[in-house]
Amino acid sequence: MPALLPIFKKAYWSLVALGSIYASLLLLLTHPTPQRQLEESGCFYKIDAMMHYVQAKLMIRQDTGLIRLENEVTPFFLTTPDGEEIYGWHILPLAVYAQNERQLSRQPPWSPSSNFTDSLACKLLIEDPEARVIINFHGNAGHVAQGQRPATYRSLTSASPKIHVFTVDYRGFGLSTGAPTERGVAADGVALVNFVLNLGIPPSRIVILGQSLGTAVSSAVALHFADPVAAEKHLLHEPIYKSLSTEESANVENHAEFGNSVQKPIDFAAVILVASFSSLPKLLLNYRIGGFLPLLSPLRPYPRFQKFFLGRLHDTWNTSSRLTALTSTIMNSPERSLRLHILHARNDWDIPWRSGEENFQKAEEALYPTLNPNEEGKVEKVEGTGVEVSGEIEDNQRKEVWLGENRSKLRFEYFFKLWDTNKLL
Repeated sequence: MPALLPIFKKAYWSLVALGSIYASLLLLLTHPTPQRQLEESGCFYKIDAMMHYVQAKLMIRQDTGLIRLENEVTPFFLTTPDGEEIYGWHILPLAVYAQNERQLSRQPPWSPSSNFTDSLACKLLIEDPEARVIINFHGNAGHVAQGQRPATYRSLTSASPKIHVFTVDYRGFGLSTGAPTERGVAADGVALVNFVLNLGIPPSRIVILGQSLGTAVSSAVALHFADPVAAEKHLLHEPIYKSLSTEESANVENHAEFGNSVQKPIDFAAVILVASFSSLPKLLLNYRIGGFLPLLSPLRPYPRFQKFFLGRLHDTWNTSSRLTALTSTIMNSPERSLRLHILHARNDWDIPWRSGEENFQKAEEALYPTLNPNEEGKVEKVEGTGVEVSGEIEDNQRKEVWLGENRSKLRFEYFFKLWDTNKLL
């Protein structure tokens, strides 16, 4: 027995060392900079991004290898109201590219510093009265050319000969300037939508699509255009803004990142959220880095410690609250409409599918006054409304809630699939 004592002693100090490292990591994450690098976890991709952007070619993996289409992608920079330079891509539909391949392939590679409106790609977009635009907000790592993203663009642009795709690097990543914050990244999304609207594309032909972190950006953008006042309130309710002085709060309310112009509310053709989470604090409670290393779940027996760390989050990305506000705004305006689609994979290791379900439920709850729930909280079917569920939760499930004649006022759809998240699109 005495011979085992050194082993236990080593094990004890090993556990102490691991505990100290874990505690140090958590304390480090109370600072805003490490927090945002964890949220965006792509801060070390600048050099790799530069290599991708020099020729601005879209590379798509297929069974036959890599396909490179000259000038299928048109890079550009847009300037946000607060002065940041945001790098973006416009991707042509495959059918449009095929029809104009000779002209496009003969052009020199487009420089992102050039005026996008002078490009052939822009001309092909704005001169087509049936063109559709998907504004895509990607997830939390790296840049527009990373990983599965080119395959996603190819999937979207090949779905219809009319679908053009726009996407950007969030500020502080890829070739975009600035530092990422919730307010700043949301402003990047708003700037991209305004960029597309200013090309003359009506909102009825624009779909807002987000994946992972991009779903939080998408909901913030959709709420901004539906109700700028409600959108600003959500930003001012974040913990970092609660501690501001009166003078500092007044400066924040100038909306420097978003511009000061008062706009007419805008509703888009649809808002699509893939692998969404209800809020960052809720996500972090069970989040595992790389799908393996738990972040805050070891503190579950100590709720005060969990509350301490969560209370120091500078960005909360409260998507469920924004969806509730978005739905309420639409419901209070007789002439407005909303189509919301929420998709989630059951085997998503990063964001549990229950998070997507919660977002759907929060949006649905905003309809309860209209759908007349009974005393038990169940919705009674009334004229012009409906609820439909198909499939089993263990397999593939689809739920739809609609309102208005021909489902024209409001339509929510929730898709729960067994597929891998990257295959949902």
